[in-house]
Amino acid sequence: MRQVSWRIRLAFGVGQLPEGIKSAAFGFFLLFYYNQVLGLSGTLSGMAIFIALLIDAISDPLVGSLSDVTRSRWGRRHPYMYLAAIPFAASFYFLFAPPSGLGEMGLFWWLTLFSILTRTFMTFYSVPHMSLGAELTSDYDERTVLSSVRMVLQLLGMFAVLIGGPLVFFAATSEFENGQLNPDAYPPFALACFFIMVAGVWASALGTHSQIPNLPQPEPDDVFSPALMIRDMARAFLIPSFASVVLASIIAGMSQGMVQALIIYTGTYFFELTASQMTLLFTGGVVGVVSGALLTSPLSRIIKEKKHLYIAGHCWYAVFTSYVIILRLLDLLPPNGDPLIAPLYIISGAVSGLGLGAAIPLGSSMIADITDEHERRHGRRQEGIYYAAASFAGKAIAGSGAIFAGLIIDFAGIPPGADPSMVSVEAVNRFGWALGPAVIILTAMAVVCISFYGISRARHKEILEELKASR
Repeated sequence: MRQVSWRIRLAFGVGQLPEGIKSAAFGFFLLFYYNQVLGLSGTLSGMAIFIALLIDAISDPLVGSLSDVTRSRWGRRHPYMYLAAIPFAASFYFLFAPPSGLGEMGLFWWLTLFSILTRTFMTFYSVPHMSLGAELTSDYDERTVLSSVRMVLQLLGMFAVLIGGPLVFFAATSEFENGQLNPDAYPPFALACFFIMVAGVWASALGTHSQIPNLPQPEPDDVFSPALMIRDMARAFLIPSFASVVLASIIAGMSQGMVQALIIYTGTYFFELTASQMTLLFTGGVVGVVSGALLTSPLSRIIKEKKHLYIAGHCWYAVFTSYVIILRLLDLLPPNGDPLIAPLYIISGAVSGLGLGAAIPLGSSMIADITDEHERRHGRRQEGIYYAAASFAGKAIAGSGAIFAGLIIDFAGIPPGADPSMVSVEAVNRFGWALGPAVIILTAMAVVCISFYGISRARHKEILEELKASR
């Protein structure tokens, strides 16, 4: 076990900046852009993102297994990190810059194709990158620190999109009072993201390059084959703690992604916030999640087990996300426009973010501990297979969340490009009743799943002692 220097911690963490940009753009703007700006139906938008998610279910384990057995002078992970940067960022740019005149089905296929390409090229980078978190150290608490640093840098990427986007690219114009409805704003926004993404990926690869000699290497008989990949995935899910973490992360990700995809709708149509209030809403949410991530390590010294802190964080998030929506539906809040409403919703978003920020790093940290259990059982390191599942769970945040979001939009009956004053009360209420309780239900399901996680602090210590003896 060894501590990691802050230089390496930050170099590892900055690699999550590009994924934060992608996650924020997918989670908050992609559905809104194709549905409200370009006019693609919510159902078709969600279907396109769902197709890309299905492809992800194949590409993630393929890349994880491939990187586990790669031999090169740059180790197992770094070649993919260097090579994937430009294709990943370029696919993201074209996703937000479709040619004019495509029509509805043309938009559907464009969204489908470039969602698949963006996610696939990100997989070639993100799975090897996340695997480094388990390889840089085997220390129980240091892994939580690394996951927290990675989370904070991801949130900074999200902050750049959610705050920088509205201030720089989506400002109000004479033609578009709500700048997020301006179709000409999205290609320049995506181009700026392109350069930051490439810089972030390469900075992480270069910053951790010196650690390559210290990282695990493939066994002499390790080779890649689809049959072996399927066997390794089956082995992984036979570890109950792994199945528990993955299922909990995917279900919690559905809830989080749904809230992200619908937050513009919630602020615009449900609470009728102004553009400046929406900016404050985004700012408060990101600040809350960053603060929660920074508190993960200190809180883990109070709540000793990762599973218990994970549960507490997600429950906190669910309560403070949904209560204000449910109170409005029950007519227990003043009408929109009252001085209380905007501050209440903004503060609730920031407070809910504290729980989410504290919980998310623990998923990655728990998977790192499971890779040690895998080595104890099977005698080899295969971080890529495990982080492929973690990568897929992370992408499910935007993917499955957007699917639910698209269905909720069409169910509510909110027409594309509608002015808030023109949307019926019935449509707004249907929207709220679909969103608020869904967050609580999905969180409860995630808590049930994570309750089966069985690697405690004491058990992890025993696993490392067994590994030390066997080595």
